[in-house]
Amino acid sequence: MKKLFVCLLIFLSFACSVNDDVQPNNVILLPVESAMVPNEFVVGQEYEIFLTYIRPTECHVYKDIYSQIESDGYMIAVMSAVYNENNDCPPITETVEKSFKIKPIRDKNTYVFKFWHGSNGSGEDEFIIFEVPVVN
Repeated sequence: MKKLFVCLLIFLSFACSVNDDVQPNNVILLPVESAMVPNEFVVGQEYEIFLTYIRPTECHVYKDIYSQIESDGYMIAVMSAVYNENNDCPPITETVEKSFKIKPIRDKNTYVFKFWHGSNGSGEDEFIIFEVPVVN
């Protein structure tokens, strides 16, 4: 009986092991569907900004919020790791909400957030744009 228990335990440990070495096939940007941004910022206070995006398949896993400082504001999108070993990615179209925090500083009068909303038929990037004034 003891041998059977040990064999069963060994079998289950191999059958249920998770391979932590699996790497994503690639990391892509997903468009932001909507965002909630305050009407104004007060210097020194911290704010949470919410955004939603569509998770298109079970193979797409949230990685991080992508932010890039540009000359006309902050470009923001969602980074998704794509795990696709068998080319079997059932579509799910799940709406997901994420957030990030920001604490405005004195040297800006206005923060411009450009949430990447995807590309149009001509391949040009489209954005949901918010301009948030900073008050004292």
